[in-house]
Amino acid sequence: MRIVSALTIREVRLRNSKHAFTQLFDLLEALFFIVGHWIIFTYLGRHLIIGDSLLLFIATGIFPILFFRAISVKAASALEASKAVTSIPFVEALDYSIARSFVEFLSFTVAFVAFFAMIGVLDLSRFAVPYNPFPIVQFLAMLTLFSFGIGLINSFLTYLFPLWKFCFGIFSRIQIFFSGVFFIPEYMPPQAREILAYNPIMHFVALFRTAFFSTYPTHLMSMNYMLGWTFAVLMLGLALERALRNHRAH
Repeated sequence: MRIVSALTIREVRLRNSKHAFTQLFDLLEALFFIVGHWIIFTYLGRHLIIGDSLLLFIATGIFPILFFRAISVKAASALEASKAVTSIPFVEALDYSIARSFVEFLSFTVAFVAFFAMIGVLDLSRFAVPYNPFPIVQFLAMLTLFSFGIGLINSFLTYLFPLWKFCFGIFSRIQIFFSGVFFIPEYMPPQAREILAYNPIMHFVALFRTAFFSTYPTHLMSMNYMLGWTFAVLMLGLALERALRNHRAH
């Protein structure tokens, strides 16, 4: 715990070493991404599917995607950039990966709490304050571990195939179109529903939205499916990280 705490403080200082609050600029980019989609869909005359605000509906869909992408990318890149800290006794690359993921977790959580609070304060939606916070706790716990495991797997695959980093970047971006961000999967044709149900990110999006919309349909959402993916991905990621560590050691 002391090692991870020290690395977390080091990571925050490094990110803000040149300019104060550099992290905020990355988060503002994510918020502008959400607002940009809201403006586009408003201009196109997109009708509300649920709730009273298109901005809130889009935000509750895009946030899980950005959260997943940010933590998985940071966890993977930390293993590659850990040479500066692994020379210190008792510090492993995995410790640095945990620290960077934790910093990303805190940054995104604080930024989006402020974003949803702003929607509520500006009276843009009466659903901006979650009516049931428990699904958010479940969502944060599972998606953080899932994203961290994906990051460890990506680090191993990137070591074997350097082009994988580029491929995953494309894959993580197109996830936005297959995870129920701009639509509700239950309202899709049966064939499309069956295909989308295999995507674990779609389940995480649905879980997050259930905290805000009491009538959000959850026929496709499966807690066991999310738990299974989270456990499997995390165990595989840790195993591959250990294999990669042993390979580098020899």
